[in-house]
Amino acid sequence: MSIPSTNRKSSSTLSIVGRNVGIFLLLLGGILFVPLLVSLGYGETYSALSFLMGSGVSAAIGGFGYWTCRDAPKLTQWQGMLVAAVGWLAVAAVGAVPLVAAAYLTPPEVAQSFVPAGESYTSSLYNFRNPLHAFFESMSAFTTTGLTMSVHEPSVGHGVLLYRSLGQWVGGAGMIVLALAILRTHGTGGLSLYRAEGRSTKVRPNIVKTTRVLWRVYVGLTLGVAVYLAVGTFLIVPGYGLEATLFDAVNHAMTGQSTGGFSTLDDSIAGYESYAMDLLYIPAMILGAISLPVYYGIINTGSLRVLWKNVQARTLGGMLLVGTPLLIGLLWTVPTVADPVREGLFQFATALSTTGWQTSAIGDWHSGAVLFIVFGAMIVGGSEGATVGGIKLIRIYVLVRGIRWQIVRNFLPQHAAVRFRLGGRRLNRNDMYDEISQAAVLTGLYLFLMMASAVELTYIVDSSYTLADIIFESATAQGTVGLSTGVTRPDMTPWAEGILIFQMWIGRLEIFPVFILLRLLMTGTKPTRP
Repeated sequence: MSIPSTNRKSSSTLSIVGRNVGIFLLLLGGILFVPLLVSLGYGETYSALSFLMGSGVSAAIGGFGYWTCRDAPKLTQWQGMLVAAVGWLAVAAVGAVPLVAAAYLTPPEVAQSFVPAGESYTSSLYNFRNPLHAFFESMSAFTTTGLTMSVHEPSVGHGVLLYRSLGQWVGGAGMIVLALAILRTHGTGGLSLYRAEGRSTKVRPNIVKTTRVLWRVYVGLTLGVAVYLAVGTFLIVPGYGLEATLFDAVNHAMTGQSTGGFSTLDDSIAGYESYAMDLLYIPAMILGAISLPVYYGIINTGSLRVLWKNVQARTLGGMLLVGTPLLIGLLWTVPTVADPVREGLFQFATALSTTGWQTSAIGDWHSGAVLFIVFGAMIVGGSEGATVGGIKLIRIYVLVRGIRWQIVRNFLPQHAAVRFRLGGRRLNRNDMYDEISQAAVLTGLYLFLMMASAVELTYIVDSSYTLADIIFESATAQGTVGLSTGVTRPDMTPWAEGILIFQMWIGRLEIFPVFILLRLLMTGTKPTRP
């Protein structure tokens, strides 16, 4: 008896997902050895054991998935998006295992020893005894969001701190990009996976060479930022300590270049209590918001003119120059903001770059300042091809140019041949409509989901938060920014926590891969052409 073609296709899709997700989990199993070694280096034996357990679980699940589905056929474009959606969900879920294990295995007296001297609070490691909190933290790490259930970050131990930062660093470049760089997945299958993580620019002839080049650039930038932060900290805060300086520099280089925003300090960068340190960290955020292919172009040509020629880099600079003084002006009217210039300068950069390092109590701002930073920075994000979240500068640029063109065309003859310039490209009328429609559809969906989530949150979060606070929290989760007005905390309702987890996941993958997965689950049918 022959197998119906529909069942064969479903089986084929499942095997494709199983093989590729298995690869991601095998990689995660190897990555977990890094915080394991760091934990051992700091004498955190129970944390090391937790990472060993997490590595074993990840490798076992990944190995089973890969081995049983190793003969799966090459994937199509929609299957690549499906793999991305399932893969990121699986990595975040399995990535929560060592956090839960550490919370249960670490004895109370050991966990309390992580709390800095002079502090009386309980170790935040215990928060991860709740699996949902651990899943939230893992999703926030790998999606480079930066919202956290680690209320007092230093109290979770060096190994867990390094794991959070490493998760953001890997997630910034992308698990799929890492897999493609290590493996030899050529052709349409590799390209489909590459595009599924929201990337489109190829800097080399094939996708494997492109991913390897981008990873080398990414590693080089991270090392450079680590040295820059270490030297800067030595000069600005010489009494901070050698070990603490190096540990902070490495962690913050990873979370800065990935625009993730996790910190080793209790109050993020404000913990340094230094205006000079605020200024030191601003360039690290901006570097992360620039497209990785631009850095490759600078290295390849030996000229910084590549930066100026890139339309996204120019737009980023222009928005910083315009938006920063506007935010400073709005903060001047907030009585609780002691230094509007200092806080406005840092907070606009961290919001636009979607890094999420925080130096200001945003929950104390008035609604005008809160909404300005949402719609003027956070939902925009940095460059496509960087590690940022948000809609991306290139789409905003396309929409603005499209509006301008629609106005100008009314003054032109009906059959006039109009060329549309987009960066260095010249597009005809049809190509221009395609670019504008794609940008408009994603932007519309993005804003709809963000506001729908905000409306839902208004019914389930503490009534002490204003509508502006809730919109801000929704925007920060979906834009993978990580700034917070205080809504995100361990005592929030599980339903609210679930909404923010969903927003982090869908925001990192730019919506469509998750929509394809949801369609497949609800209807059992693959996407078809309209």
